[in-house]
Amino acid sequence: MIRTALALATASALVFHLGGCQKGPASPSPDATEAITEAPATPALTLAPEPLPMVTPGEPSLARDPAQAMQALADAIEARDWKAVRGFWGDGGQRSGMDERAFAAKWSTLLAPVVTVGKGEQEGAAGSLYYTAPITIVDGPRTLKGEVVMRRVNDVPGATPEQLRWHIESTTLKP
Repeated sequence: MIRTALALATASALVFHLGGCQKGPASPSPDATEAITEAPATPALTLAPEPLPMVTPGEPSLARDPAQAMQALADAIEARDWKAVRGFWGDGGQRSGMDERAFAAKWSTLLAPVVTVGKGEQEGAAGSLYYTAPITIVDGPRTLKGEVVMRRVNDVPGATPEQLRWHIESTTLKP
């Protein structure tokens, strides 16, 4: 997103700069007109947005944007993909404190969850970034509310992919 904005700003500045170099109204010479009409048309410059990371079933999000990672968590809960939900915890799910079977048993009490993620806040501390967002899960007549705190290590040399991904540090959600 930032790269796109910078590229657009650079292109705009170049156009304005070059446009200001002309001394009078531009009138193409006959030779230039022929060259223009003979030259193949080039497509207009379009800047594509950065692709969103794909969520692979059974795998946590690798998004660098914490809001995207939090939404991927919500999507996994709604899909009842307990392996993926557990995988959002650090160390491949080990930090959830439960093995896959126990985790699935606890979370499978949710039958048709609808998850809403509220606006989160990001802060940094001691080499890590933290993102806290409120989450509401409505499952039929039952409503669960709580916060999820995600953490990732700042971009430091030697950090592993596991340390660089957003993962659940703690939550007050209790299914």
